[in-house]
Amino acid sequence: MINRITEPAHKELKSSDKLPMPVERALKKVTKHSPLPLYHQLLQAMQSVLEEKLLESGSFFATELLIQELTGVSRATIRKALEELVRQGLLIRITGRGTFVSVKIPEDHILLPRLKSLTQDLIDRGMRPGTIVVHASVIDPPPHVRGKLQTDGQVLMTHRIRTGNDVPILYLVSYIPVSIGLAPDEKLPDSLYTLLEQHNRTVVSAVHTIRAVLIDEKVAEHLGVEPKSAGFSMDRTNYDASEAPVLYEEGIFRGDLFSYTIRMHNGSAI
Repeated sequence: MINRITEPAHKELKSSDKLPMPVERALKKVTKHSPLPLYHQLLQAMQSVLEEKLLESGSFFATELLIQELTGVSRATIRKALEELVRQGLLIRITGRGTFVSVKIPEDHILLPRLKSLTQDLIDRGMRPGTIVVHASVIDPPPHVRGKLQTDGQVLMTHRIRTGNDVPILYLVSYIPVSIGLAPDEKLPDSLYTLLEQHNRTVVSAVHTIRAVLIDEKVAEHLGVEPKSAGFSMDRTNYDASEAPVLYEEGIFRGDLFSYTIRMHNGSAI
């Protein structure tokens, strides 16, 4: 039986010890001899790179130190300009690694309830899904998981970071009953829906709850955001065709990368 699944290499966004060429070219135009304040010069130079899409989504943009070494502008002024670009949604800040070009995740306009895995959802949004397995083991389920899965048996618990275009999006803890027939050397695909399908337990319905939360320190470190950043908490109980629960999930989404728009109708008009 599965006792431990080896963690894969931790795939992360890669920072750099030098500025990307488009950023360097734009910032070389910043000069103390211009009547325009340095803050506005910095902001306009960096905005031009981002608005002209000279760098790929998710790619390294800059650190405060690299910009200071090139321009001689104070760190406080650089930080203010970068924070404004983050506020505008053009950059994301990854703690300890610098700033990266924002991953544009299209809004999900929900017209009717739809059931699909996060892997398929990211593909539908034109993104490249990825998974980092932080931990996986077989455990005796805690009481609330036992209730959700309606089982007294052991479960496979996985802690994973889900990524889109290599950017951390979701920290996800999942539970699957071992009784579905998991093998001792079971390999985890990116989508646990695929794993369930391989065991003839296809998910056909789910109960999904979303709440607003502040991200705690441990999860914030995995997602590359500051502790107490805004996020979305979700829990989902997934059911197969016999209405048996086969997968329970608890996760935290980054709040700066997702938004949901729901179209509603007056009941009498449907």
